[in-house]
Amino acid sequence: MWIPILLIALYTAWILFKRHQSQAPPPPKVEQDPLAKYGNQVKIVQFYAGASAIAPGGKALICYGVVNAKEVRLDPPVEEVRPVMSRCFYVMPAHTTRYTLTAEGADHKPVSESLEITVAR
Repeated sequence: MWIPILLIALYTAWILFKRHQSQAPPPPKVEQDPLAKYGNQVKIVQFYAGASAIAPGGKALICYGVVNAKEVRLDPPVEEVRPVMSRCFYVMPAHTTRYTLTAEGADHKPVSESLEITVAR
């Protein structure tokens, strides 16, 4: 007597499983190359300071990231910078300082961004 009930339950579970499989959304498309959206264009993807104001003798974190760059410069030069997607370092300015990051690609067209760290007195 319990065998027909078991068969009906198994059949119902199988039907529900198949219905769920057919209604599942397709998997999301994964972009093969996340840098492809930039083409060959040089781009500063991030350039920021951890704090825009510090106390005298204090230090501030600066982070930057570039794509498609062959050369990167920081003015004033306080740390060696390289063409990388993400890098951070500390600076200890004695006075309010404007930092400018410049990136150049194979075409030698510069792209720049600036930020200022204020030394509060």
